[in-house]
Parts: sequence; structure tokens; C-alpha cells
Amino acid sequence: MTANHQRVFRYRWRLGGWRSRRDVASRKRVASLPVVTVKAVLLSLAVCFALTGRSFADDALNNGQDFTRPPAQYDLRYQFEEKDGDVWQDLFILRVNRPFTLGDGWEIGTRLDLPFALTNKSSGDNPSGATTFGFGDLLLQAALIDECSNRLATGLGPRLVLPTASQEQFGSGRIQLGPIGGVRYSLPEISEGSFVQLVVRYDRDIGGQPGRGHINRIQWSPTFNMNLPQKWYITLFPSQDLAVNFSDGGKWFFPLDLLIGKHLSDRTLVSLEVSVPLIKEYELYEFKLQARFSLTF
Repeated sequence: MTANHQRVFRYRWRLGGWRSRRDVASRKRVASLPVVTVKAVLLSLAVCFALTGRSFADDALNNGQDFTRPPAQYDLRYQFEEKDGDVWQDLFILRVNRPFTLGDGWEIGTRLDLPFALTNKSSGDNPSGATTFGFGDLLLQAALIDECSNRLATGLGPRLVLPTASQEQFGSGRIQLGPIGGVRYSLPEISEGSFVQLVVRYDRDIGGQPGRGHINRIQWSPTFNMNLPQKWYITLFPSQDLAVNFSDGGKWFFPLDLLIGKHLSDRTLVSLEVSVPLIKEYELYEFKLQARFSLTF
């Protein structure tokens, strides 16, 4: 077995110095899960379109997974990513979400991400691949949202990433500007606040530092969120990590992405997201883990 195969399904908790490995066969056993899940989601959606009734979205606690129902929320996120070649990255993200109500079912949802990175990635600023810490690329996002009916809502707006990284290894070095949009359909038959949605974004660089790689890809998430008893919830494909990279010949990245969370109170929640690639024609990550604490204001 080559060293690359040994790294295929491995994860590490770098700050605590903890590491474990699993056999590649464990990934193959879950390879059919997305197909089964997609069939279940499509069946649920077809049944719900045939039903009528009011949506219970406004009565349910907002976990922030609904693109068309942005919360007024502060997020503290820790994200670990492992990449090929023993490269890893820890991201510490302060996210602020703020909606602005316009009336008649319309609102604007805004987002600001302030990221900090700890990584051993090599770059022109870090040729030896030493562990370094610094500020990453700033994210600004807005979406105009329309609640079309009791069940259906849509949103569309711009997404801007600025190359504010303090060193090359902490960001892309490119200005990224593209649209992000989504459509959500409520599933109160399952539980209050449950829904399916599709969120799609297009990332394209429009300038930046010379010599850095160009960005041209589409990313999306076919999300299914189910609220559970005792204020628990589970979300399948919560992040837009399914991707096609047009700057690399249209190569695919398809992960299995699962999140579980719990509302500690009406204003606070915690969640844990785990992602592993099933199709990896190009690399976003070998393994991703994200822990989140949110406070509604």
C-alpha cells in the first residue's frame, strides 16, 4: 500500500496531538449512501408538493441552515481540513449574519466572515512549510429573499471574497465575485422547521495577485434538514462543498457531508459537521471537521 493510499481516510486533531487511521474499505462501504439519500429526499419532496398546509418555519428555532431564513446571529467556528501531502489547516472563523426586513415577504440577508488560519502549507511566504498563523480572506455576502408562499422561498445575491490574507498560504490571492442563490421548500409533515433546499454559488476570480491560480468553479449543496425532539437537528449536505472545477478541466469533488446540532436555548446552539470525499478528481480536502457555537441577537 502506497503512502498516498494510507492517507486517504485519516484525520488528526493537530492542537491536541491526536491522530487515528481507518482502512480505505470503510469509505467504499458508504459510497452508496448519497444515492439512497437523494432518492429519499426526492420522494419526500414529491409527496410534499402534493400536499397543502401552512409552513411551521416561523414557529421553529432557527439553526441557520435555511438560506432563505437568515438569522441575526454570531457564529464562532473552528474548522479543520486535512489535504494531500500531510498538509493541514485550522480555520477560526467569526461569522456575523444580519437580516433586514423589507416587508411583504421580502428581506435581505447579509453575512460577514473574518477568518484566521493556522497551517503548515508552503508558499512563497513560507517555503519551508513551517506552521504559521495569520489572517485569511474576508467574505462579504448578501441575498435578496422572497417568501413566495407558506412553503416556498427563494433568494439570490452577490458573494465577494477579498484577498486580505496576511501571507500567501492563508488565502487564494484572488478577488472572487459571483452569485449565490437558493430555493427552500418546507416539510412540516416531517417536523416543524424541517425542509429541503438547493443552494448554488459560482466562484470566479476577477483579479488579484499575479502568479496565483485562477478560480472558476461552481459549488452547491442539496440540503435536507430535519428537526428532531429535544431541540436536536440533523442536516445532510449543509455546506456548498459539491463542486465542479472548470479551471482544472471540469473535475468533480463530491463529499459525504453530515451535520448534527442542538439548541442549548432559544438563543444558543452548537453543531458538529464531518465531511469526507467520495469522488475527488480534484482536491478541496481529504477530511473536514467543523465545530460551531452560535448566539442569536
